[in-house]
Amino acid sequence: MIDFLINRYEAKLAFSYINEFTEIEDIELDNEDIYSITEIINDSLFPDGDKVTLNKYEQEINDVLYNYAKTEKEEKEIKRKLRNHIKKHRLTDDDLIWINKKDIRLCNWIWYLLYSKSYKEMIRRGNNINDITLYNNDNTHEERYISIINGFKKSNYKKEDKILFINDLKSIWSGKIITYRKVTDLIDEKNIEQAIWAYNYIVKTFKPRFDREYFKINNENDYYNIVICYFDGIINAYEKNDKFTSLKNAWSQKKYRDDNNGKKSYSFNMSIDIAKKLDILAANSNRSKNYIVEGLINTEYLKLKK
Repeated sequence: MIDFLINRYEAKLAFSYINEFTEIEDIELDNEDIYSITEIINDSLFPDGDKVTLNKYEQEINDVLYNYAKTEKEEKEIKRKLRNHIKKHRLTDDDLIWINKKDIRLCNWIWYLLYSKSYKEMIRRGNNINDITLYNNDNTHEERYISIINGFKKSNYKKEDKILFINDLKSIWSGKIITYRKVTDLIDEKNIEQAIWAYNYIVKTFKPRFDREYFKINNENDYYNIVICYFDGIINAYEKNDKFTSLKNAWSQKKYRDDNNGKKSYSFNMSIDIAKKLDILAANSNRSKNYIVEGLINTEYLKLKK
């Protein structure tokens, strides 16, 4: 039983192999059409054929080989060679080893590129990959990783085209993505409060539907990972820098407001040399000028209360 086709491209390979290496010159489906099965597959090579369609092709192969082979042994031998022929044109685990499951940032970036189709803007020359479908409603890192691997394996393209596409991703990742450290320098992975703030700022200011269209929050670590992925997914360098500057300035303003919460600005006229003396006191005590002035006032105030 032939039951291992994972995409329509492999179905095309199977029928081409049968037509070339057996005496069967053409194969027709059991329907009213007179087109050969190879022509039908060529006409319907849409990305990631459904399993029902693949089952139909597999059954057709089994029926043809059953009728063609003179003995059961001959039938099994043809099927064995057919399987080996198809496996040679299939991505192996070694071909996909760069997609490291433990690297959450890498997996998120690849998943986002494939899901949003933005890789079409990033890779234009020599790219024959028009569509890689992600099957599941991927909510967790585990689901996204599995979806990426299945997406590459089941997409209807030549093995060589898939490998070329992966190599293009490698080049972009090492040359443009991982080397952009501004966001990772600003956002502390261990500071959950900061990561949540940055995530909410992105959703509110840049991408209102980012949280609903792409990533869902499952745990506190997701906030940081999604913030990094959002910037990794911006293709235009000017746009990325502009949005980073906006995020950085907003964070600085928030820190300033938080640091001055419960405080009020005062203005007094004092002797000209007071500023110099205050600078010396601050330098020698390794404290801020505000802290020194407050300390002096509080000390004098406590004396009055005694």
